[in-house]
Amino acid sequence: METYPGYPAVIYFRNRLEEYYMIDLESLPEKLSPITDFTAEKMKAKAVEDMTGWTVIDNCIYCIGGLKEEKGNYIFTVGMNLHKYNTTNPNSTWELILPQRNLRWYTPFVFAFGRKIYVISANKLIPAGDECENPNWTYGGEYYNLDSQTWSYLPNLTHINNIESCKAAAVDETTIVFYSVCTGLLLLYDLEKENLIHQEELHHPDLNLAESNRFKQYAGSETLFYIANYVEAVVCDSTLYWLNNDLCLYGYDYVRKEWFRSNSLKLSWSLSLDHHYLVYAPRLFCLNDYTFVAICHVTLEELGMAIIEVKKEPPSLNVSLKFSHKFPVDTSDYGVDPDSGMAM
Repeated sequence: METYPGYPAVIYFRNRLEEYYMIDLESLPEKLSPITDFTAEKMKAKAVEDMTGWTVIDNCIYCIGGLKEEKGNYIFTVGMNLHKYNTTNPNSTWELILPQRNLRWYTPFVFAFGRKIYVISANKLIPAGDECENPNWTYGGEYYNLDSQTWSYLPNLTHINNIESCKAAAVDETTIVFYSVCTGLLLLYDLEKENLIHQEELHHPDLNLAESNRFKQYAGSETLFYIANYVEAVVCDSTLYWLNNDLCLYGYDYVRKEWFRSNSLKLSWSLSLDHHYLVYAPRLFCLNDYTFVAICHVTLEELGMAIIEVKKEPPSLNVSLKFSHKFPVDTSDYGVDPDSGMAM
């Protein structure tokens, strides 16, 4: 085992095949293997469900909200059940948690806060005639209380235009940021007060990367728009962060309404990434306001990991590599492509 002291954190992530992985930064594995495969287990039960949202509480993985195909006839429904997997039990299987949720969001943003699991925003699949009859569609999300075992709607998160098309990320474990680089829409939702913050400032023109002039001025790279549009940002210190395939860190400070771009890690982190091949964008995890973990598909047999430190020096970011490592992987023929994840 290789160790990297000073960062008592566990990184959880999932690839596009819904295989789940776990890396303890204080005790790195010699080889990386999936701890569970949600899709494979559901296939055994003949109930395939993919594109789920997920989170982790107390070493247990919870996932929900995927699309299910009914008997191979190309008719899809949305998974309404929460599923649980205990990572500390070597004999664990996916456990069904009842009751069902209320809203048919698929590919939702799922986030844990305390003992609650939030299922927020995303795309909705509405049965014919249901939108006019069902008042549930006025809500932008709901949460499951693990103690009371009940679902509740999120108050004050209703009737927000285009919220289902936004990406979302957590801030300081108490605030959710909804953002869209296509429209410049930015919303802050306080989980403790269960209310929107600064509703009068919904649109940030500088966040809109769809306009070519702003894109060239603030983004600095043609691949940033793709990554910022399809990859969930990491948020800390009032800044949205993305790590690009050019190994530059990009940030948008939504208080100062400014873009930042860092120096490249190419010279210190030796990865052969094609910045035009956007499938394998590095995945970013936040340990604290100035320390991040980056994980990236290197080859079908290898996964790269780096710990980087960040210092804001407006109008730029200064990043430095503190540690790097490559893991041999034991997985499917497609290798490990981190699609989503979190640091605990």
